[in-house]
Amino acid sequence: MWDDRTPMILITFDGLGDRPCEELNGQTPLEAAHTPNLDELTRIGVSGIHQPFGPGRATSSERSHWAMFGQTQTFPGRALLEATGMGIEIPSQRPHFHLALRPAEIRDGQLHAIGRVSTEDATDCLDLFDALRVMPHELNPVLHPLRNGECILESPALSSHEISDSDPLFGHLHPVLKPLPLDDASDSVAAHNSAELMTSWLSAAVKMLQDHPINKARREAGKLELIAPVTKWASNKTELKTFEQSTGLTGAAVTSSALYRGLAETLGMTQTHIPSDMENIQEDFEARILAGIELSKSHSFVHIHTKATDEAGHTKSPALKRDVIEALDRACHSLIELTQTKTIVITGDHATPSTGGIMHSAHPTSIVLVGPHVHPDAVTACGESSHKSGDLGKIAASDILPLMSHYSHRAAFKGHRTGSCETIALPDNPIALDFSEPTNENHVTQINRTGIK
Repeated sequence: MWDDRTPMILITFDGLGDRPCEELNGQTPLEAAHTPNLDELTRIGVSGIHQPFGPGRATSSERSHWAMFGQTQTFPGRALLEATGMGIEIPSQRPHFHLALRPAEIRDGQLHAIGRVSTEDATDCLDLFDALRVMPHELNPVLHPLRNGECILESPALSSHEISDSDPLFGHLHPVLKPLPLDDASDSVAAHNSAELMTSWLSAAVKMLQDHPINKARREAGKLELIAPVTKWASNKTELKTFEQSTGLTGAAVTSSALYRGLAETLGMTQTHIPSDMENIQEDFEARILAGIELSKSHSFVHIHTKATDEAGHTKSPALKRDVIEALDRACHSLIELTQTKTIVITGDHATPSTGGIMHSAHPTSIVLVGPHVHPDAVTACGESSHKSGDLGKIAASDILPLMSHYSHRAAFKGHRTGSCETIALPDNPIALDFSEPTNENHVTQINRTGIK
């Protein structure tokens, strides 16, 4: 027997999935795009449809990636990942949340958030966050700056993070929501008290913001008032296994934002951070691929992420998303030769429809798997319709790492215990029984422990 294992590279086109649209003659942006490199990768590989959590279930990027990374341990919450990615230290077991300030108005006794803050609102947001910091209230929150109009909120007065969001997310459909204790909270009393405390603080904050001179001036200028502080992504910092401990693989990532930096940091993965360059998509992605190739020389699993497809989908321009996919395809030319020595998967983490009012959806997302141990299927064109007939069939996010491990000849055997916990892949660094000769110092220690003098 010989070692023919290959390194693995998972490439995520964020929000790649979409739906057919009239503007593109009944095709999705991926199907309408000219993608000779992705077509060739499809031809020499196996393909299928990725539905992260099954038919009809829309998801967020962080939940999908957590599953794609083979994680079965409890998800710690996106607020923690964002905070970690920004270098914000959160005390262990301290409930914390993402807090955003939104333009809003009150209608029929309900607060309706309208869009998001702009760069022109940056100074007002900073001053209003300062006002929230000193507002008298028993919550007495600590607010850590994130991005324009966004903070991480943590408070020693909160005893549970198991409460619902006040951020409606879909502001055009729902008003700002009341935080509620989760039905399955591990401590229902703590969750109830924390929900009530958060509700009280949000109510007081809205009243203070309405009366603040900044918002009075905005009213007089005909601008929307910044009066909706909304919370989401409840998190709790607990002890987690590293990526290697949980999967057996040495992991690395080419990260693009605070979220993915935080994800890699939380799982103890080596990372190369390249801030997203949405002006030069092809060059940006080429740089990510080169960085990923370098990391694959010393790690068995590497993740490469691009946000470009998701950003294009959110503009609600199918043609723009098609053009972005074409730019990414041009950057994929180096992957074809790489498939001779690496096992590579290209997929999306969810669908971001470029038409309609949906933010993320459960529409099919293409997946292509290529590598030296892959026997190609009959599919030769990259696109959702053609990939439906691929040999991979329909797979979930949790299937991706096991599939990659199988095709890279790294799959662990069920029932073969190589460490203290079951891993998806054969461990890169199993703990070996030590037969090295003891040093004199160790020999003396061993003698003393036996009581022999």
